[in-house]
Amino acid sequence: MKIRYYPILFILILFVGLFVFFFSQSWFLKNNGHDPSSLQLAKSYLLNAIMALIVFFAIYIFRNKYRDLLGFFFLGGSLLKFTLFFIFLYPAFNQDGALERLEFLAFFVPYGFALVLETFFLVKLLNTV
Repeated sequence: MKIRYYPILFILILFVGLFVFFFSQSWFLKNNGHDPSSLQLAKSYLLNAIMALIVFFAIYIFRNKYRDLLGFFFLGGSLLKFTLFFIFLYPAFNQDGALERLEFLAFFVPYGFALVLETFFLVKLLNTV
């Protein structure tokens, strides 16, 4: 596949994957007596989608000019994601003084999916540079 199609493919896989994971996770939570809105599930998925797009396009745009720094863009994007997690999601999760497993998974499922996808496309881009 040609490199110019990578952004379209990335966006397509990202949104379809996050859509499937979001509704699967919501369904699982509802069927086990939990409220997905109390876990800020939509906010977590939106934050991870936006950050995955930013990281991917930063890597894609600068792939030729800063080819030696692409890994640092990737790592910086991961650091930024965790920083935004602690700013926007963690305070609500930590109101009771503990980060529960469901609260952790509300962030980590979309984060993990986006991270795997970003890693896959980073490797593809590095192989073409």
